[in-house]
Amino acid sequence: MKYGDKVSTVDHLTELRRRLILSLLFFIISFLISLVWSADIYKFLTSNFKDKLIVLGPNDILWIYLTLAGICAVTFTIPFACYQIWAFIKPALEKREARALLAYIPAVFICFTVGLLFGFFLVTPAILNVLLSIGNDLFNTQLTAQNYLSFVINTTIPIAILFEFPVVVAFLTSLGIITPKFLTKNRRYAYFILIVIAVVITPADFISDIVMSIPLILIYEVSVLISKYIYKKKR
Repeated sequence: MKYGDKVSTVDHLTELRRRLILSLLFFIISFLISLVWSADIYKFLTSNFKDKLIVLGPNDILWIYLTLAGICAVTFTIPFACYQIWAFIKPALEKREARALLAYIPAVFICFTVGLLFGFFLVTPAILNVLLSIGNDLFNTQLTAQNYLSFVINTTIPIAILFEFPVVVAFLTSLGIITPKFLTKNRRYAYFILIVIAVVITPADFISDIVMSIPLILIYEVSVLISKYIYKKKR
């Protein structure tokens, strides 16, 4: 390796380190700001309860505040971190490719946020009502604040990640890794996997499974349409 190549490698590593530090600083700042608003975020998340939820001690309160601040910080940091990645690889891209890749950054944030909202307002209440109704005659259920927020996180975060599927498909199609023909040919297998995912993240209730399966299948079909559009545009 020539000396010039060594310098170039060091420069790239230095640039990567700088952008990682910027992303970490952005996360910390977002975390601190979100921590200030954690009480209001908690009130919003528990607004459908008439009475205050129970906490078993000060550790629960600390866990709630830190968890809510962490989730908000991650959500806000995603587009910033994606931009840092784009800025790092931009010199290796053509101008047209750089512009096209930049469009994925808001798409990642929008899809993740829509997934969170969908999970919180539609999926979580449906699953919670079914589970509470199942044990209503058998148990005296006391829902604590930590139990409820853990339940919300475990249902909404996986859905938010699944909502990123159209962005992933669009990106892989633009790189030529997958094609619309591949997605269409393997549609039945994709449906099967999506239905299995819906059954896993919802309770053993047929209606809840359908409620969860339909949006996931629609996401897949939207991904196919996006892939076709990008594929035709490339050709």
